Amino acid sequence: MENNKFISYIDEIAVTDESSKKITIDNLNLRKSSSTKDDIILTIPKGAEVEIIPENKGWSLIKYKDTIGFVYNKYLSDKKNEQTIKKYVNVATLNFRSGPSTSYSIISTLSKGTKVEVISTTNNWSKIIYDGKIGYVSSEYLSKSIDLNDKTSTLETADKIISYVKGLLGKKYVWADEGPDTFDCSGFTWYVYKNVAKISIPRTSKDQGVYGTYVSIKNLKPADLVFFDTVGVKDNIISHVGIYIGNNQFIHASSSKGKVVISNLENYYLDRFVNGRRILK
Repeated sequence: MENNKFISYIDEIAVTDESSKKITIDNLNLRKSSSTKDDIILTIPKGAEVEIIPENKGWSLIKYKDTIGFVYNKYLSDKKNEQTIKKYVNVATLNFRSGPSTSYSIISTLSKGTKVEVISTTNNWSKIIYDGKIGYVSSEYLSKSIDLNDKTSTLETADKIISYVKGLLGKKYVWADEGPDTFDCSGFTWYVYKNVAKISIPRTSKDQGVYGTYVSIKNLKPADLVFFDTVGVKDNIISHVGIYIGNNQFIHASSSKGKVVISNLENYYLDRFVNGRRILK
C-alpha cells in the first residue's frame, strides 16, 4: 500500500513539474532510493530520455517507461545539449584525460582513427564521450574525418623525427631538463615526440619503458624508443632511454658525454639493453 501511495504522489507532481533529460553513459542504474547501497530496479541504456522529478543531493527521482526510481545526476544532461559531434583521432596515440589540461590524469590512450563523441570544446580542449566515459582530449588531434588507409603518415613522421633529433646533436645534458636547449635522457625523448609527432608520452624513462608497443631488439625501426639498465647491477631496471635511428645506432642525451650524441647499439649498450617500445603505429 505504501508503495502505491508513493507512485501516486510521483505521478501527481510529474504532471506539473517534470522535465526531460538524456542518459549519458551505458547502463545507468535506476535505484529504489538515492543511495548506491540500495537495490537496482533496472538499468537504462545510453541516450534514453527520462522524465525528471525534483533533484536532491546529487540524485534525481525519475520516471522511465512507467518505472519510478533514482539515478545519479552526474550522468544526466539537458536535452538541449544532447547533440554531440562525431570526430576521429588523427595522431598515432592521444591521451584521454580526466580534465582539460596535461596536469590531469590519463584515463586511457586512444589510437589513430578512434571515433569519439564531442560534447563541447573550450580553450583547445574537447570534452568527449568514449567507451562510456567522459573525459578530455586536445582538440588539435581530432578531425571530422580520417583516411585510415594512409600508410605513409607513420613513415613520414618517423623520418621527421630522425631528421629533427640529428639537429639536436651537441645540445647539453642537464638532469631533469626537457628542452629546448638542454635535456636529460627522458626529457629528450619526451620533447621530440611532443614537438614532432604531437604525441604526449610519459616523462620518465621508467614510465616510457612500458608505453606504446613492445619491440624486440631485432625488430627495431627508426623512431622506436630504446631502453637500458645503466645503473648498478644488471637487473633490467630501466634508467636510460634513446631514439633508434637505424643502422644499429641510436641518439640520446648522454650524462657521461654531457650532451646529445649518437651511439652504436653494441658492446656496453647491447649488454645493458632492456627493451624497445614503438610509439608510432
